Amino acid sequence: MEEANLLLDVTATGRPALRIEAAGRSLLLIRQGDDPVIIARVEDDHYGADYVRTGHYRSPVAPLRAAHTAGAAAGGDTAWWARWAHHFRSELARSRYGPLHAGRWLISSHVPRLRSGLWRWEVLGADRGYLDWVGDWPVLPLRTLSAADDGRVKAYRKRIHDGSLPPVLLWWVSGLVGYVVVDGHDRLAASLAEGRDPPMLALTLVDPEATAASERALVDRYLASEARMRRYPGTAAALTILGQRLGTDLWEATRAEARTRAWPLPGGTPAWTRLAARHAPDLAAV
Repeated sequence: MEEANLLLDVTATGRPALRIEAAGRSLLLIRQGDDPVIIARVEDDHYGADYVRTGHYRSPVAPLRAAHTAGAAAGGDTAWWARWAHHFRSELARSRYGPLHAGRWLISSHVPRLRSGLWRWEVLGADRGYLDWVGDWPVLPLRTLSAADDGRVKAYRKRIHDGSLPPVLLWWVSGLVGYVVVDGHDRLAASLAEGRDPPMLALTLVDPEATAASERALVDRYLASEARMRRYPGTAAALTILGQRLGTDLWEATRAEARTRAWPLPGGTPAWTRLAARHAPDLAAV
C-alpha cells in the first residue's frame, strides 16, 4: 500500500478541547470541553481497563460533503492518502473540539498495529465494556456506531465496493493502549457491516527528542559502516544500498511515538467518582 505521512507542529498552549485527564494511577477520562466522553478505570493487574461511553462526543471534523468525497474518490495511491491527510489536518487545526495541543503530530496511513494482514484488531462497539490489553489491539469509537441499515451507513457501504470510501481517522492513546475513533464512525460501521478493513489514517503525538537521538545513532552507524566498506574495492553498489537504507531509517525515526499527554483531572478522584456515579454507577462502585 502506498503511504502518506504528514507532520504538523502545533504551538497552541493550554488544554485542548478533546483530551485525556487522569486521577491517580488508574482513573482516566476522555473529556471534550466540559463533557465526559469516556470514563475508564484501569484494572489493578494492568491487563486492561473497564470503560463507559457517555454519548456526549461530537466529531471535530465537519461532515463530509458529497463534492469533497467525489473530488477525492479515485485512487488509493500516495496522492489519495495525502489529500485526506491534508483534509484532516486542516479540519483539526481550525476545530474547537479536537485533540491538538502543543507538540509535533503525525497523520499517517502507516498504522502498523492494524496492518498485520490479519483481522488482529477489535472494535469495541458496546457503550460499556472492557479494553483487553492482552488480546487484539482495541479500537474504541467515541460515539455509538450507527446500525448497518442507517441511511449514511448504507451510502458508505456502496462506496466500499468502488474503492472510494474516505478514511477513518484514529488517534493513538497510549494510556488506553489502543486507538480511539476521532472521525468516521459511520464509515467504520459500513466497513464492519461489509466485513471489510476500512482505509485508516492515524493521528499520533511524536517525540522530537527520541527522533533526534535515533537520527544521531543512525548517522553514526552509517558513517562507521561507510568507512569500513570504502577500504575495499567494488563496494559502490553496496554503498548505494547503505545510503538508501539510511534514508528509510531516518524517516522511520520521525515516527517515534510520544506518550499521549494526560492532564490532571480537576477535583481528582472525588470528581472522577462523581462522574462515574452519574454515568456508570457499577464502575464507580468497583
